[in-house]
Formats: sequence, structure tokens, C-alpha cells
Amino acid sequence: MTSPTIVQRSSEGDLFTTSEAIAQGADIQHKNVLEAVGKYTAQLEEFGGVAFETRPFETPGGTQQKRVALLNEQQATLILTLARNTEKVVAFKVALVKEFDRLARQQIDVPPSREERLALAVIDAQKMLTEKDEQIAELAPKAEAWDSIVGSSGSWSFNDAAKVLHEHQEIVIGEKRLFRLLVELGYLYRDAKGRPHVYQRCLEQGLFVAKARTFRDFETGEMRVSSAPQVRITGKGLDMLRQLLAPAQKELAS
Repeated sequence: MTSPTIVQRSSEGDLFTTSEAIAQGADIQHKNVLEAVGKYTAQLEEFGGVAFETRPFETPGGTQQKRVALLNEQQATLILTLARNTEKVVAFKVALVKEFDRLARQQIDVPPSREERLALAVIDAQKMLTEKDEQIAELAPKAEAWDSIVGSSGSWSFNDAAKVLHEHQEIVIGEKRLFRLLVELGYLYRDAKGRPHVYQRCLEQGLFVAKARTFRDFETGEMRVSSAPQVRITGKGLDMLRQLLAPAQKELAS
């Protein structure tokens, strides 16, 4: 049987591996990898949505279909962390990280200017302004709701923060684009494994919170603490994003 490619690139340019590649590379049964993906879906989705596809494979009885999970680097690393560290698992972890790094370095991407980044972040949200009195009537309750959000003690994931900006400020920005923007503007940074971290000054300013994450080791049943905290955006951080993105939206709409 032909071994699957360790790391692949999607049509959108995103790098990913598969549960099948992990199973063969780490010498783990594919069904066990899929079981781990299903059991820890919530933790995996902290790093983005988990996708699946059905692929054909040949058997003596004819062509069959199998379900394969598509995982980004952080998701694959988490799945392998939960596995027992046999010699083959450790060797595959190293090979996987090297392959993600090699392909990432091959990407040719001319960094856009700050103005272009802001324009891209809100380009989908361009709308023509209505009559002045209608605009005031529409924005007044939104402003009151926004003040309530900003003044609350809650915090939001990147995905939920993007939804709040869309719902309350008509700013359309995806989860991945929001995260990239925060990294590029110096609020967040990635560690060696690509996981998000927040600078201490931003924590002190109350723009973000970093919460410890725990997960259950499916081999031992023990609870473990992840080495990467869960970074969440506060109400103050949402208002910072509004002040950053709203002017660009108005400029585009004018």
C-alpha cells in the first residue's frame, strides 16, 4: 500500500496532514486516531475547524470508502501528544514538524502594507450609508449593546470575537485573518509550534486574557495541562479592534 504524503497543501494554500498519514507514520491504527479526533474535537477546534473527507481504497472484495480527518499542524501535534511516546511516534513527530516547516518556507508571500491589511480585513463589509436619521435610529441600540459588551468581564475566542464584530459593528473578518492581523500588529506571537501567545504588556492593558487549558490523556486517563494557554479577547480588546477596523471600513464605504 502506498504511504500517504505526510503534509499536503490545500487549494487555498493551507498546509495540513491527515489522520491516515499520522496512523501510518506513527504506527497507530487509523481507527484509534479517528477516535481521538472525535473525542477531543473541542480541544482541536481551538486551532481551527476539523475537516473530514471520504477516500476510496482497494480491498480484495473491491473498492471501499474510508473517512479521513484533515488536520493542521497544531491539531496534528495535539493528537500525537496524546499518543504513547514509542520510538516510532517520536520519530514521526520530528518528521512531521520538519515537513510543515519546509513547506511553510516555500510559500512566497509578499507582505501587504498596513493599509492593505486593514482594507482586506473589512473589504467584505462595505455597505452604503442610508439616510442620516435612519442610520442614527439603527446605530443607537447597537451602541448601547456594544457598551455593555465592552464593559463586561467576559472574554471571547478569536472565532467568537469575529462574530461579535460582525454582529455589532458590521465588520466582517474571519477567525484566521483576525489572528494574523493581531500577530502582524504586534499584539500576539506564535511559539515554535505555531501556537498563539499574547505579549505581557497586552495582558496588563486588559486587552486579552490567557487561560490554562487541560485535556485528558486518552492513554492514561490523566488530566494534563497544555503548554500553550488559551488566548481570549476581552471586551476592551474588542473595542480596540473596533477602533482599529471601523475607520478603514468608513473610508472604503465613502
